[in-house]
Amino acid sequence: MTFLLITLYAFLVAVSFGGKLPSGFKKCNLKQTSSRLCLPKAIESALRQMDRPIKSLGLVSLEPLVIPSLTIDAGSQYVAAKHTYQNLRVSGFNETTCSKAEFNYNEKTLNLDCVVPNFRMDFNYEIHGQILMTSVFGNGTGWIIFQDNHLGLTFKLGEYEKKGKTYFSILHQQLSMQPRVIDFDVNNLFDGDQESADRVKKILKENVLEIYGDLRDGYEEAFGKIFAYIFEKVLENVPVSDIFG
Repeated sequence: MTFLLITLYAFLVAVSFGGKLPSGFKKCNLKQTSSRLCLPKAIESALRQMDRPIKSLGLVSLEPLVIPSLTIDAGSQYVAAKHTYQNLRVSGFNETTCSKAEFNYNEKTLNLDCVVPNFRMDFNYEIHGQILMTSVFGNGTGWIIFQDNHLGLTFKLGEYEKKGKTYFSILHQQLSMQPRVIDFDVNNLFDGDQESADRVKKILKENVLEIYGDLRDGYEEAFGKIFAYIFEKVLENVPVSDIFG
């Protein structure tokens, strides 16, 4: 699966020429074994504070995270329809809990296991194609909620020197999104034919996890790159010693 992300940067970040972590962000010494206990709580705390712009890092508010345009390509089994989200607003990050956050200093890998209880997407949509061999078309507004979304995220980091200080950069990221329940609704499906819309939405809701499974690669690639871009803005503006102590 591939995705198209248009003008994300203009919405996600403001220009920053070097910054520092807000005083409320907790630091964890990555070279100490206690970081396994420290990091999950530090990440949870940081996400709760990112519900407002952080100018020192060049970040706008992540609650909601605004993405101008996102296109998920057709699947390989159930979904023969490319669908495009416009004015996408993603929320729920401030409720994130992390059961695991481990950093391997020698391999420079950061592994996270977190849960977002209500990972919500509000959007304008456009779709035309087939889902479960049923013709689907329309454009309008809608929402999707991924409940108990088990986010497994791995970052492979590189290290470089700048002005006498050490910085991390992201070399690769991998995201796993495994929601337990998915709910959704869209308006103006079939250009307002409510009878057809109700009939097809019932079928889609009954098979929503299978449909998501067919599109999962696209969602994971898209949001993996988005999360990596947010983290990269922190890493490129703040040296390792100031982030992790």
